[in-house]
Amino acid sequence: MSIQLLNIIRFFLYFDLMLLFGLLLFEIYGVQGIIKKSAALFSARSFIFALIVVGAGLSLAHMMFVAHAMSGESDPRELLIHIKDMAGETAVGMSCAIRLAALVIAFIGLAISSKYQAFSRYLLIFSGGTALATLAWGGHAVMNDGTHFYIHLTSDIVHLFAAGAWVGALAAFSFLLCTQNSVSDAWELTGALTAFSRVGTCIVLSIVVTGAVNFLFISEKPLNTLLGSEYGSLLLIKIMLFFLMMILASANRFRFVPGVENALHHGSYQTAIKLIRRSIFMEFILSILIIAIVAWLGTLSANTGM
Repeated sequence: MSIQLLNIIRFFLYFDLMLLFGLLLFEIYGVQGIIKKSAALFSARSFIFALIVVGAGLSLAHMMFVAHAMSGESDPRELLIHIKDMAGETAVGMSCAIRLAALVIAFIGLAISSKYQAFSRYLLIFSGGTALATLAWGGHAVMNDGTHFYIHLTSDIVHLFAAGAWVGALAAFSFLLCTQNSVSDAWELTGALTAFSRVGTCIVLSIVVTGAVNFLFISEKPLNTLLGSEYGSLLLIKIMLFFLMMILASANRFRFVPGVENALHHGSYQTAIKLIRRSIFMEFILSILIIAIVAWLGTLSANTGM
């Protein structure tokens, strides 16, 4: 098995769990009024079920890959023994075990959704958030001890939650912008986009602060890391993509959304909707590229190079 395959597995695992958490969270704060009907995709049992199953499958694949790398075994029965040992003795093993347990709880929450809708929704968010948080437990935070470990771990988890909320919202708006066609739908969407801008400000601040904290914990010599290592080069690309996302988000908030509102007042809004749709799509694509870089960064050491 190659490191490229590990990066691919990590990418899809991050993306899957961020979508699971972010879309469920969006349903609570972002789905109102008319758009609630078209947002049924996010609460559809089949779609959430698929995310849960894929997350569990990718978690097991990741564990098999790590077990193979640590033991050199290729026999499935021998790998299973090593996986059992890892689940009780290593951080990556325990985080995977907790993740799988959280996804089982998510499945239970999904199974009872028709009878206990409100309780099911919050149970799904809790279990989805727990599954996402376990990605931090198997990350760079384990390099620290004592108080530093808990500070770094908490910062990593907040970073993942904020990123998941952003990715989920972008996925939701990308879908909604492709399905909402009437004037009343357009008004609902502009209201939802305007409301999200306040949530988005909190998300961006959380990502910036926790990202800086995480980097300082990971890197012994920050300047040398940024300029003299593969980790630093990828991190600079990630930061550049993040700032591009911020530029697009600002354009949405201060130009495109007001443009749609103004166009609606004048009875013509299709062109304005196309502009904001293109901007949201670009922002979503950038977020996917950032997730791919994050998956890669997790396999690298920050303290190599100069």
